Amino acid sequence: MEAVSNVTKLRLLVLSEIDDWDFGRQLKACGHDIVAWARPRWKRGPKCGGLCHAVRATIKAILCRPKPIRTIKPRFDAWRWLNKEKILRITSPNVNSPTFVEYVKRLNVDLIVVYFFPQILKTALLQTPRLGILNCHPSLLPRYGGPHPAFWMLKNGESVAGVTVHMMTEKIDAGDIVAQQELIIGENENAGQLTQRQHHAAAALLTEAVNAMAQGTIDRKPQNIAERSYFGKKKAADTILDWNGSARQIANLWRALQPYEPLTACLNGTTIRIYDARPQEGPPSGRAPGEIMAKQSGRLLVQTGNGYLEIRSYEIVPFHGWVNRILQEFLLPVGSRFDLAPSAMGLASKAVS
Repeated sequence: MEAVSNVTKLRLLVLSEIDDWDFGRQLKACGHDIVAWARPRWKRGPKCGGLCHAVRATIKAILCRPKPIRTIKPRFDAWRWLNKEKILRITSPNVNSPTFVEYVKRLNVDLIVVYFFPQILKTALLQTPRLGILNCHPSLLPRYGGPHPAFWMLKNGESVAGVTVHMMTEKIDAGDIVAQQELIIGENENAGQLTQRQHHAAAALLTEAVNAMAQGTIDRKPQNIAERSYFGKKKAADTILDWNGSARQIANLWRALQPYEPLTACLNGTTIRIYDARPQEGPPSGRAPGEIMAKQSGRLLVQTGNGYLEIRSYEIVPFHGWVNRILQEFLLPVGSRFDLAPSAMGLASKAVS
């Protein structure tokens, strides 16, 4: 990114837990100064090279424990970038504590930028920076305010997502809108893929907003509260597979959970983890929702309330690898029927996790 020469340099504090996010790099290219970067805690798993990956892959093969969930490959490493730029990393379990607020005052920052930060900011901190606080929310506000918007948008079958930069106020996700960008949701896109695109759209949109703030050209528009929708934290009850629903609704729920967790179903007390699924249209079969219509190696075709769910990859808990593949040949025969709702024990275990 080319540096913006006519933008007044601002001093910023960033509050964000995201590593796959190049906002810092874009901001520095515009001439701004990131004084510090804060998180409730800084924790990073150990990195290893090619030899380490080879050893781990061999052990997994021996133990027959493949990883069916496909992880999302990061496009940027903010942790490494912060090290390279020697930017101060702050740990603050409570950013609203008097100690942290006084610390921020001593930093003498012009602006605080927030993105994916798990704490609600209170008045004392909100009033500390000279220009206020910009927050970026991963939805098109005023719709889908609250945590986990990607989960809710995908579960609800939305075709358009987006990101919104707004001024932060004490009321959650309710401040004046500064900038927005729509993102079309792919038909088979999952939560991890959508969230990654939102991260990088947010980086560019926030950088533009900071530049506008520095130039004094920021355009603030109050939110239309009548159009506001708010969704709370995802609960175990929100992830229940209901075979009475349509195949598309079930597939949307699976997309909303991926790649973080599989979709869970039960058959006569046996737990099945679904790692890949697609909806299929078809004429009514007269079979009950949840009934297995067809089966082939590693795949199932299940009747739903409307259409069929093609399960392309699944595991029979607690088995993995070749043991699981052998059991798939004998268990879950055609004509057997999944439970319409998971057992209370299964639901409780998901709530704990």
